[in-house]
Amino acid sequence: MPWQWRLEMSRSTRWLLPVVLASLAMISASATRADDPAKAADEQAIKPEERPKLLTRPGEDAPEPFVPLKPRTSQDRKRIESLRDYTSARAYEDRRQLAEAVTLLEKALANDPGANAIVRRLAKLNRALGRNEAFIETSRKAIQADPNDAETISLLVTYYAVRKNDPAAAEAFLNETLANPNLDRKAPPFLLIQNDLGRLYAGPLRKVEKAADAYAIVMAALDDRAAIAFTNADLRRILGVSEANTYLEFGRVFLTAGRVPLAIQAFERGLTYDPDHPLIPLILAETQLDNKQGAAALAVIDRYLKRQPSGREPYDLLVKILESLKRDAEILPHLERSSANDPKNLALRALLADRFRLAGQVDKANAIYKELLAAQPDLQGVALVFTTLLKEKKTEELLKVLETALTRLNRIELLKPQIDELIADSAYTDDVLDTGLKMLSADPPSLGQRAWLVLINIASTAEKNDKYLALLRWSLDRTPSPLVYREMMRTLATAEKYDEAEAAFNDLIKKFPDERNARSLTELCRVRLQAGKAEQALEAAREALKLEPNDEEALRLTSLALLRLGKADEALATIQDVLKKSPNNLELSFTYGTLLTQVGRLEEAATFYKELIDRNAGNEELIKLARSTLSTVYSSLGDFPKAEAELETLLEKEPDDPGINNDLGYLYADQGKNLDRAESMVRKALQEKPDEAAYLDSLGWVLFKQGKPEDALSPLEKAAATARGATDVVIMEHLGDAYFQLKSFAKAKDAWKKAEAAAGKAVPPDKRLAELRKKLETLDKLGNSPKNSTGENP
Repeated sequence: MPWQWRLEMSRSTRWLLPVVLASLAMISASATRADDPAKAADEQAIKPEERPKLLTRPGEDAPEPFVPLKPRTSQDRKRIESLRDYTSARAYEDRRQLAEAVTLLEKALANDPGANAIVRRLAKLNRALGRNEAFIETSRKAIQADPNDAETISLLVTYYAVRKNDPAAAEAFLNETLANPNLDRKAPPFLLIQNDLGRLYAGPLRKVEKAADAYAIVMAALDDRAAIAFTNADLRRILGVSEANTYLEFGRVFLTAGRVPLAIQAFERGLTYDPDHPLIPLILAETQLDNKQGAAALAVIDRYLKRQPSGREPYDLLVKILESLKRDAEILPHLERSSANDPKNLALRALLADRFRLAGQVDKANAIYKELLAAQPDLQGVALVFTTLLKEKKTEELLKVLETALTRLNRIELLKPQIDELIADSAYTDDVLDTGLKMLSADPPSLGQRAWLVLINIASTAEKNDKYLALLRWSLDRTPSPLVYREMMRTLATAEKYDEAEAAFNDLIKKFPDERNARSLTELCRVRLQAGKAEQALEAAREALKLEPNDEEALRLTSLALLRLGKADEALATIQDVLKKSPNNLELSFTYGTLLTQVGRLEEAATFYKELIDRNAGNEELIKLARSTLSTVYSSLGDFPKAEAELETLLEKEPDDPGINNDLGYLYADQGKNLDRAESMVRKALQEKPDEAAYLDSLGWVLFKQGKPEDALSPLEKAAATARGATDVVIMEHLGDAYFQLKSFAKAKDAWKKAEAAAGKAVPPDKRLAELRKKLETLDKLGNSPKNSTGENP
């Protein structure tokens, strides 16, 4: 130590020396205490009250013992212990030892039950560990204690609405929180709750009026942010990553709810965030136009058009606005200027041509059409001209454009968007087909063979069988071919014109004798099977097999004909022989499984389908079909848990598949279980295919099982009007059940009679046949004094 430090110490700190020496003496004494029991005893002889004197300076009074003014209570000690456990739990949490952290937090909460910070922490950790019940319990406890806890509210809403897919539970929870008297209605959590409710109502719950109520509260608060202190996190949760899109969603909800002023206000707020938004100006201008605010709409669309947007929709809207303001004379000049400024916008050029045509300037219009097709001889050019001609229903020109397009593109499937757009209007589709047939039949024809291909595709896609047959006959009259004859046979059979189908086969053989081959004979066999002529069908199939002994389709049809003739064992043996040679023929495999099911060999069918699934691991499409069919087999066996398991396995992989949703929903309904879920699943399927007879029947059956026969009637009647084949039995029986519950006994009898007839025609007879006859007998015995319905099947 330098001498300067020693001097300084001697002057300013020498009073510490006795203290230091005493401390050293105590340390030395404690170091030797263990070695010398006698000295330890001497130390203990010093009275406690004298010990502080060792640490005092000469002349000072010894310190008094510390006596707290308010001694700690047992509750204080528990709170301190709780704090210690909470701190330790956070340390465990930092080390990702979450289970240990939860154990300590639960101990801390036991010592301090009112500590909401502990409850919130427990909720988060339970969620992270997947302890859902504990997560819900702790979250609800935290929110009951502090309804202004926005973070925990968000966690619980997300769990209910997203992870559990139970928006109704999320709604109930949010409304319960809103009712809490401790919720500050002038704080951000209140608005965050309203925003969450708005999303639920606008989305899965489909309660647009309530959504509009909630969003109106939120938007008013956002307009007056001075009244509520929003944090950046609060604003992000409400407005998301795109404030403009959020206001767009608000506006759409307000529009749907009929609250136009609020919708306009929301769209305007969105534009303040993103003046260049691609969609809001169009929706805002159209909304203003619809509500007689043409001048305001024109101002919005004028600003938008300065960007030279692509497409014609903005310019179509401009035309509508100018027409509403009675400023029609400005339309053509405006469009010409815009087109000159943006010559690459072909859609705008097409609109300009439309307006020239309407103004009587046909030469200018046609010049632009030719220019478009020359400049863009591809799908885009075709689409532009097609859309214009379709709007004006210029049928002859439209067909010529499609003929030209097919000639250039050489692929009919490329015209599918145009054909789909055309057939959306069923009546106009008839006009197009009639006009096309006249143009083909004119002398000379004004359309060629390429146009015939377009027309035949339109008729097929629109399911206009009569027009389709007329076009096939036109082709056979001019350029007969075996391919068209076989198509004629299939179409006539579909229309249940079986005699005409056989006549077409005979014409085919007369004109093309070499066509009496396995391919044409199997087609004849198929027609005869559809006509219910099993003996003649078998004859055609066997003739085909003489020509082609290994023709697998002929063998498959042979087995079906044998089954229709009651020769089940021979039918199955025929398929088995083929499967031994071609085990990977999937159509034959499913035919074999179907035959096993139809003849009542259900256990064998189940084993067969399970083996088929095992053999084809990785073939997802096949496995999907096999599991679905296996579910039907299990259901026929009465093993409903296994039937459900097969479909639930499929649903996990494809939760939005309409067929799986329908089948599982129907299975639940048939057992009278999970009826709310069943209804939701079937309605989901109907969103994809609203006219599917099987899905409509499922919805009707779910509603019937819920005790709502009046509601069930509409989907069941619609299903009965569109059903074909084997589904007739099920649908007509369900329809009869609904009529019976509504005491429409004559209608019930008629429906059950139709179901009985369809069940009797099935080969082998449908297993429902006996039950249907029993129902009809019961109905006859009731006479004019029917018993009250029980809510179950009669």
